[in-house]
Amino acid sequence: MRYALAAIGTWCHGFAEVVVITPRTGSAAVRRAIGGDVRLEICPDYRDDYLGQQVSKVYADEFTAADLICHVDSDVIFTRPVSPADLLDGGRPWIVRRPVSQLGRHRPWLAPTEEFLGRSVAYDFMQQPPFTYPRRLYPEVRALSLERHGIPLDRYVAGRPPRGFSEFNVLGAHAYATHRTEFAWYDADTAQVPRLCRWYWSRGGIDADVRRELEGIVGGPTEPTRSPSDARTRSAHPSA
Repeated sequence: MRYALAAIGTWCHGFAEVVVITPRTGSAAVRRAIGGDVRLEICPDYRDDYLGQQVSKVYADEFTAADLICHVDSDVIFTRPVSPADLLDGGRPWIVRRPVSQLGRHRPWLAPTEEFLGRSVAYDFMQQPPFTYPRRLYPEVRALSLERHGIPLDRYVAGRPPRGFSEFNVLGAHAYATHRTEFAWYDADTAQVPRLCRWYWSRGGIDADVRRELEGIVGGPTEPTRSPSDARTRSAHPSA
């Protein structure tokens, strides 16, 4: 998380705020680590915090007043100058997708996503972070939980088996089915959007080589490029 936030400080400009969401247990240590320019929000403790951090994301609109919410996990590190304009194409958030038919057999997110939505899903929408969605999408997805499953979405997700939910695939599949023209869609093999960040694996730890790489990234240029402010877009950074 420290490297992720340092990279945001080095490379990201024009965003209204950075929000870190963390469970109550351990929040004191997170508060000490994040610095003064980041707003900390506390979420409940969950029995399975992998599912718990997904709950935080599908309720992200309750942690910010932003019109657009950019999600960055603690193992996603920005590597180049980024402004809100880089998250949009023609004023629409872009999403990189890959057809399910091109994936291997290991796709544990697919059945839970289809089970939640009640329809087949043709694409994997988690191909290229960061993931940016308009705030009105979140209450729509929460309403689906009540309509289809009869319980609030936080209870639905928390009650799932391990790896039994995929927040960004649910958001992406719902957006594709109901608001397709409001997004710019790119296929993974031909995507023409810039790669803004590098995706690590937090559970793999940080060895000496990765640490040197991260320190080189967050060092950034001597004078980082700055972009005009866009108060409508905020960067939400749930900690893993």
